[in-house]
Amino acid sequence: MPVSRSSGCGECVVGDEVELVSEAASASRADDPRRERIAWLRQLIVERFGPHVLLDPACLALDADCVRPAMPPGSARSPRFLSTDLLGLDLVLGGGLPRGRLIELAGPPYSGKRTLAGWFVRAVQRSGGWVAYLDAAHSVDFDRLYHWGVAVLDLLVALPQSVTEALELARFLVLSGALDLVVLDLPPHLARRPELDRGLRQLRPLLRGLPAAFVVVRDRVDTHALAAAQVRLRVEPIAQLVRPGLLAAHALPESLRVRVHVERSPLWPPRDPPVPIELCLREGVRVALERIDLGLALGVVRLHPLGLVFAETILGRTRETAAARLQDDPSLRSRVEEEIRACWLSSDRSLAARTAP
Repeated sequence: MPVSRSSGCGECVVGDEVELVSEAASASRADDPRRERIAWLRQLIVERFGPHVLLDPACLALDADCVRPAMPPGSARSPRFLSTDLLGLDLVLGGGLPRGRLIELAGPPYSGKRTLAGWFVRAVQRSGGWVAYLDAAHSVDFDRLYHWGVAVLDLLVALPQSVTEALELARFLVLSGALDLVVLDLPPHLARRPELDRGLRQLRPLLRGLPAAFVVVRDRVDTHALAAAQVRLRVEPIAQLVRPGLLAAHALPESLRVRVHVERSPLWPPRDPPVPIELCLREGVRVALERIDLGLALGVVRLHPLGLVFAETILGRTRETAAARLQDDPSLRSRVEEEIRACWLSSDRSLAARTAP
């Protein structure tokens, strides 16, 4: 049955499509023994750090005018990686965000890095995982997360007031072993504190062997990368997109196209996702469009006088219509993704053969 929420102006009903995603994610966590541990964690955080630290999303008034989710919930969970739901990024990282690792997600202001962080939260939850968000920047937009399909009521949100408090909370949550992803979102004035890097260096060895990936979100323009980070994701904005129209020149950007640069251990050959991704307020990330761009870049989808073609199937005249076709046809989307993975793995093997001594 649909979920109802009060927003102060009356009662809103969540759309059936978003409800199916939420029910599928909740069902996968219903029998999860970690649920009781998460409730215990909430109580301990309040007792140890005070009631001002922990935010209860149940008291929020959420607008339930939801949009269709970009992809259905995943079913497979990897013991080593957390899928980001971005196929290009997952392929470059070897499967997704590595568990037990410290990851920096950085970029200039308004580059979409916090949108990506929210998308990682959504992807982990949809695969049955648990997430904590340490919002030192006070930047979480719960209404947007709810629109994208995030189970906001299951999201553990804390509001640390200092670097010391944020690092203590991070250590406490990571060592609990109950979480799959911990995100620390830092404002500029805290991200430059010298005690941050020291605290992260002490946290890094504690992560080894634990199920949680730890992501630090911060502004990075002229500042150096975090020395303690084992994986660095640098977001670079490419173009702001405005819907065509008479007032397009004066309109606010509808979406943002960004490229994610991956910086890893020197033992791993440097390689970035082959295509940029498109961020937008309504959907978060246009995942189906990323699949089409990946297919075109790898030759899985080809241009034809009739439009974009996969195998013997005509997807549409444009990227937008082809993405809509994938959105509406899960079996076709799965076939496209399988071909993209196979093409990527074969190119990896050929690259390894060419660079072998």
